[in-house]
Parts: sequence; structure tokens; C-alpha cells
Amino acid sequence: MENNEKKYLCFADFEFTCGYFINKMESEILSAGVVICDESYNIKERFYRTSRPNHFPRLTKQCKKLTKLTQTEINHSPDSNDVMGNIMKLVKKYNIENVYVWGNFDRTGLVSDVKQHQRFGKEYRNIQCTSRKICDIQEKLVGKMGLPEPVNIKELASAFDYKPLSGTFHNALNDAMALYVIYKAVYTEDISKNEKLAEIRHERVEKIEKRRLDVEKRQKETALSMPLTDVEKLYYSGIDENSEEAKNFLYIRSKFVSSMQNNPEKNSFLLLYMKTTERYKVIPKEKYNRTLQGLSEKAVSFERENFSELLIKECRNFNSVKV
Repeated sequence: MENNEKKYLCFADFEFTCGYFINKMESEILSAGVVICDESYNIKERFYRTSRPNHFPRLTKQCKKLTKLTQTEINHSPDSNDVMGNIMKLVKKYNIENVYVWGNFDRTGLVSDVKQHQRFGKEYRNIQCTSRKICDIQEKLVGKMGLPEPVNIKELASAFDYKPLSGTFHNALNDAMALYVIYKAVYTEDISKNEKLAEIRHERVEKIEKRRLDVEKRQKETALSMPLTDVEKLYYSGIDENSEEAKNFLYIRSKFVSSMQNNPEKNSFLLLYMKTTERYKVIPKEKYNRTLQGLSEKAVSFERENFSELLIKECRNFNSVKV
């Protein structure tokens, strides 16, 4: 028995059923991979096992392509609750507090598998216990690596020269090993000198900028697809077309124009001030419901013929707040 006074780290990955008609709330565990190491990052144990789903035991084409699993493997695999029982034994053996994963889907997938077990009247406690140990460390590591957004585990592992000894990525054990390698590098190496990581970071920054410019281009095209009113022409001609004020004008106007063009028979609309990152939403008045009411801070009504007055008012409010 290992000395429980020592601290051990556990890295894991799970592959789930996917493709065709299987949604996230119906996913089931297909395989599990675990890597456990000590405080000095010496690997103590590796674990890998496939499991047979209850609801959708037949692999979809997408699943076969992604995971490289075969139907024969799955057919001869134990139930996922038994597989999670083996993982929980390791968790207890090494007194593991958190099972580290990359991304926020593993817990969702495990919870979904619990529901499928409940549906079929099968034991699920090991899956449930495992789900409660899950800790998503993606955001933390992304921040430490200075990345502007998450990167898939395969791309990121290449920056640390990790390649599976056998098989490919989207193999649960290989992905768990990749997470171990990345975590170890972040906490033991000077990653500021990692040229491959710097290249990934640069590529991501460029992709984000391109997406931003594409969004602004589409917003401008939509916003100007309807002729400006006189009051809008006066306002728009008085600001720098490359300024934040101009971008905000085009962004808000695109919301008005898009909704009015999509609902040509409607005259009464609402401008919603959203609690989400979307900021604004324009809808026909009769489409306002409890869901939208809960997602918005307030709603301002307007008629099609005088939308520009509300638009300019909102743009000036933006400018005054900015100042």
C-alpha cells in the first residue's frame, strides 16, 4: 500500500459515445484512461479500460473514426460502472483529491452515463463518485501558458514533444498521458523558452483577430444593407469610421436591421438589454417570453419607422459611458 501522506496527482480522460442521433445528454462512457504520479512526477500507475454502453452499445461511424475503437472491443467490455470501480480503487489507494481532466465535458459525460444507468435500473455509484472527483484544469493551464483561448490536447501536446507510443489521440490513456506531460512541463520547465508553444500562442492570437475582423465585416454588411436615415447619416458622418463609436453603431444597427429584415410583416419590436455577452437582441414584440425576460435586464419597445431614434440614443449612451 502506498504511503498516503505523500501527495499524488491523477490525470484522466474519458471517451464517450457520439455521432448520429446521440446528444450530449445521452452520452455514455466508451473508455477511460488514468495516469497517477507522485509529487516528483514519477508515474506510479497507468490504467486503461473500454466499457460497453447500455443505451447505444453499437458504435457510430463518427465514434469509430474518432476513437479507433472496434465493435468487438466494446462488445467484450464490462459495464462502465465496473470500470469506474477500478478507478475509484486507485483514487482511494493514492488518496486522490481531484481527478484532473482537460475541458468541461468529462463531468457532463459521466453524469449523462449515470442517468443512462438509472434508466436501465443498473448500479451507477462508481460513475457518480468518479464524476464528483473531476476537476477541469484547462482554464488554469491555458492561463499559465499565456494562451488566449483553449487548444485541443493533441495540438498542445506537440509543443511538449509528446507523441503516443502506440495508437492515436482520442484514446483515453494517450490523452491522459498528454495531460500529464503538459501539466508536468508547465510546473517544472521554463515554458517561456518553448518556441513551439510560442508559435501556437501566436497562431491563436492571429485566429482570434481574424474571427473578430470577420464578425465586424459581417456586422457592417448587415448594418448597411438598409439605407441610413437622415439622423443616422448625420451621426455616422460625425465619427471616425475606424473608432469604437463607429463599430458600436454598426453592431447595434445590425441587430435592428437583421430583426426587421427577418420579420418584414412586423412593425412593433423590442430592444433587449441582455445579461449575456450578446449585449443586445432585437425581436418582434410578440416573441418576448419568460425565457428572454430572465436573460435580459430590460426591454424597450419601438416601432419600425422610428428605430433610428432609439439607435442613436443608445449609441450616445455608449459614448457617454465610455468617456
